[in-house]
Amino acid sequence: MKKILTVLLLLACTGPLVRAQSTVIATFNDLIVGFRATNSANGAGTDRNLEINLGNVGQFYGLPANTTVTLGNLGADLADVYDLIWNERSDLTWGLAGTTGAAQGTTIKGNAIAASTLWGSRTETTAGIQSVPWNQGASEFSQQGAANKIATLYVDATGSLNGKPSTANSTNAAVIDSSLTGSWSKQEGTTASAFTFFNPKSQFERSTNFSAIVGSFAVLDLYEVQPLGGPGTYIGSFALNSAGLLQFSNSPAAFGLSAIPEPSACAALLGVAMLGLAVFRRRAAGCAAGLVA
Repeated sequence: MKKILTVLLLLACTGPLVRAQSTVIATFNDLIVGFRATNSANGAGTDRNLEINLGNVGQFYGLPANTTVTLGNLGADLADVYDLIWNERSDLTWGLAGTTGAAQGTTIKGNAIAASTLWGSRTETTAGIQSVPWNQGASEFSQQGAANKIATLYVDATGSLNGKPSTANSTNAAVIDSSLTGSWSKQEGTTASAFTFFNPKSQFERSTNFSAIVGSFAVLDLYEVQPLGGPGTYIGSFALNSAGLLQFSNSPAAFGLSAIPEPSACAALLGVAMLGLAVFRRRAAGCAAGLVA
């Protein structure tokens, strides 16, 4: 039987909760979801990136086989930034990126992860069929440039996510001016390669045009790309539906046409709110102390 877990990554479920505005915390090894729009004729938001911090990438490692996790609903934020028809826009794309940074590695579930390791998404052309892994660089030097670009999404530049005011719908999401140095659009770049590494960019990011997507979900596979040569390591698949529901599974087949996972109830998300708040406070303390979450 498929195991279905529900976690609260401080994302709203079906609408904004009344709360004081907070600031987003972001640091190395966090996994960022980035949205960008390129054609103003299709709607608003070409000057803005919606960026969501899903937290430390290690939480997606080592889960029981065939686990599906509901992360929350991005629909309200997407509608606010990119219009109500965001899910029909072929110019609105999303991707996932993270890094250890170029200066230091990390340890995840007891396994050493080298400096300049990248985490990057790749499109499942057919939902339920795993994409081809990204090739890893042959050395740390070959991935340093990309690691530095992704690291800029977190900190140390105007437009970096850390410290930005959160949206009304999620404490882990922010709207960033796409012209700023630390924005997703600026660091992803305008060349054929995303973050100067993931080539072609058209495979790194996925369109949100659900009128052209067969099935219920737009699916991106996440790969760990260490500078070791050879193919990257599959971590899991992230799926977005036309209502903005975001889910994760460690099985590439989970979001295929014959295996649509069951969405979790909003009440279940709210039921673990205190746990989510505790995690938020712990990560805030770690960031203030200069620690890598």
